[in-house]
Amino acid sequence: MPRIIGRDERVTPRSGAEDIVAAIAESTRASLAAVNASLGEIAAVACSAPGPLDHRGGIVHEAPNVVGFIDYPLGPRLAEELGVAAIYLDRDTIMAAVGEAVAGAARGARNFIYVTISTGIGGAIVIDGRLLRGAANTAGEIGHFPVALEGPRCGCGSYGCVESLAAGRFVAEAYGVDDAARVYAAAAAGDEAAERIVTRAEKALGNLAVGLANALSPALIVIGGSVAEHEPSHTLEPMRRAIADRAFKVAAAAVKIVPAALGRDVGMLGAVIYGRERVAGRDEWFR
Repeated sequence: MPRIIGRDERVTPRSGAEDIVAAIAESTRASLAAVNASLGEIAAVACSAPGPLDHRGGIVHEAPNVVGFIDYPLGPRLAEELGVAAIYLDRDTIMAAVGEAVAGAARGARNFIYVTISTGIGGAIVIDGRLLRGAANTAGEIGHFPVALEGPRCGCGSYGCVESLAAGRFVAEAYGVDDAARVYAAAAAGDEAAERIVTRAEKALGNLAVGLANALSPALIVIGGSVAEHEPSHTLEPMRRAIADRAFKVAAAAVKIVPAALGRDVGMLGAVIYGRERVAGRDEWFR
C-alpha cells in the first residue's frame, strides 16, 4: 500500500475558486519541500474534488459546499498553476472507492458501494467489477438520494436528500452549532432536541441503506468519512439494522456494511493509487 511521506493541511478558502487553486498549489509545494522533492520527480499528480464533475476534462460542474466551483476547470487550472502536463481529477468519493478497492476494505469485491458520511454525504458504485459512471457521469451522488418527502433544503437545492438530514454540516446547523460532534455529545447527555436530530439522521441513513441494498444488491457497503469514523453507532449500526429489518431478504443476506479500512487518509491514499493506476494503464475498470 502507498505511504504518505509528505503532508500539508490547511483550511479551504471561502473566497473563491482561484484562491482555492492557489492554496492547493501552495500545499503541494509545501508537501514536496517537506521531503526535499520537486515536481519533476513526481510520476503523476491526482486531485480529488466534490462533484458532480467531468473527470476527463477536469471540470467541476457543481460543488455545493465549495465556493466558486460551478463549471470550473479545476484540473487545467491546477496543472497550469503547478506547471505540470496534466492533473488526474476525479470525485473525492471515487478516489476513496479506488483506494478501498485496491488496498482497503473492498479488495476482491466486484459489487460494492463506497459511502462517505462527513461534512457532506457522497458515494461511488462498483457493479460487476466496473465503476458506474452513468450517462451524465453523476452516478454515485447518493448524498442527494431523496429519503424523505420533506425536510430542510439541501445544498443542491432539493429537499429530502439524505445529505440534508444526516451529513455533519446539516446535523450541526439543525442544532445551531458549528460541529456535529457537539450534537452527538448533547444527544448522549440526554438533550431532547439533539436526540431528535440524531434520530432523524439515523432514519435517513437507514432509508438510504435499504434503497442501495434493494436497488443495487452490493456485496459490501463500505462506510467512510469523519462522522462515520467517530459515530459508528449512529451511522453504520442504523444502516445495518434497517437492511436487516426492511430490505429484501435475499439482498440483505448478500450484503455486509463495513467501515473503510484506510481511515481519514482514504481520499489522499485513493488519489495516489488512482494516479498510479492511470499512469500504468490499469484504470479501465474505473474510467
